Amino acid sequence: MVKPLIYCLVGSWIIFGCSSTTTPTSSDMERYKEDLSVLRPEYENPEALKDTISAGEEEDYSSITPKYHVTRELNAILDSIDVLKKDVRYIDGFTIQVYSGTNSEQARITRGKIFSLIPEADPVLKFDEPNFKVKVGKFYSRIEAQKTYAKLKGEFPKAIIIPERIYIQ
Repeated sequence: MVKPLIYCLVGSWIIFGCSSTTTPTSSDMERYKEDLSVLRPEYENPEALKDTISAGEEEDYSSITPKYHVTRELNAILDSIDVLKKDVRYIDGFTIQVYSGTNSEQARITRGKIFSLIPEADPVLKFDEPNFKVKVGKFYSRIEAQKTYAKLKGEFPKAIIIPERIYIQ
């Protein structure tokens, strides 16, 4: 006896709980009025600005002095960074290693092929006992090295981008 009564109460609660509430009618909307025009920013008419500046004429801003410039403060900060970094001679960067092996003749041939493939490249032949290494470029980031690497990868499939310390002159 109690179960049907509970089912009936829960069912009626769901039906009446999900029923729609009254929606505002147009008469309710007409009663509500609020003027927000005092809060809106005012802009100049762009059509009026077109009339003041002729098509071929450019405005001269050379007589305007900046109000909030930070040139002095910025120069002071840059000078302090320069003083702190004056002893730094190397930075971490990347280079492309094209050849690494014990054959000196093959290293020289590889270096010559790089010259013919990329004339502006300056391949470096190093001898780190017992290996000869041919490296190309000095790049600050791996993304910078990617363009040259893509050119070399077709001719030299074993070329890799490696991290290296770059000397700052």
